[in-house]
Amino acid sequence: MWQDRAACRNADSSLFLTGVTSRVVQAKAICATCPVIDECLSFALANEDYEQHVYGGLLGHERRALVNG
Repeated sequence: MWQDRAACRNADSSLFLTGVTSRVVQAKAICATCPVIDECLSFALANEDYEQHVYGGLLGHERRALVNG
C-alpha cells in the first residue's frame, strides 16, 4: 500500500494531528519529501477529511479550498 512508502510512517503522529504552527511546519516539511504525497492527498479528498490534520501536505481548510475552488 502507498502508506508503507510514506515519509511520515515513522514520524511522531502528533505532528500531523495538531493546529500548533510549529508542528504543522514540521509535518509539512516531512510531506514535502514524501514520494506518495499525491496518493495521500487523494485519500484525504476521497474521504472528505477536512479536519486540522495534515494530509498530502495540506491542512483541512487548505484541502477544502482546493475542492471548493
